[in-house]
Amino acid sequence: MNPMTRRLLLVLEAGVLLSGCATPTRRVESAADKPGALAAELRAGLVWTACEEVLRQRLFELDRVDRRAGVLTTRPVMSQHFFEFWRRDVASAGDWLEATVNPVRRWVEVRVEDTVATADPGVQVSVHKERLSSPDRQFNSSGAAYQYFGDQLPSTTGLQRVGPEYDRWLPMGRDADMEAALRRDILERVGLTPS
Repeated sequence: MNPMTRRLLLVLEAGVLLSGCATPTRRVESAADKPGALAAELRAGLVWTACEEVLRQRLFELDRVDRRAGVLTTRPVMSQHFFEFWRRDVASAGDWLEATVNPVRRWVEVRVEDTVATADPGVQVSVHKERLSSPDRQFNSSGAAYQYFGDQLPSTTGLQRVGPEYDRWLPMGRDADMEAALRRDILERVGLTPS
């Protein structure tokens, strides 16, 4: 054997010996390794997508979408009046009438719990209602009635002008009827019957 071939064989032998001494790589577990985990993960994705679609369908504007934390919130939206037949953000006749008479807005918070461990997708829906509170405006003539919702009239409490900086949104609690309607729509979109 010539010296060049010997050197080549020695290098190959050293490479084979050294490769056997390397530490084995750790295998990272994935959802595909656990039976049923992949299906549960897919279902969790479907539930999350259903939440987004139902809120958009009801004309709520998404604000915070944090899938890792399982939280989805919307921006406050003025509630449906009697003539807004295309909107569906009020679930009961009493809330519909209240939103027609008073400026009311709603915003939604959806929490999706870890659905891998349980068969029930843990969807918690909270619909928060707020009513506009603005200082009363005084008007002493019939012409001033046209400016009642403007910011040129003085207030009954002595302010020279009542502008939007004096408006406050007061919490009115939660809307249980709308919460139930949204949860039902989300679960039906996934193909589950609400409990």
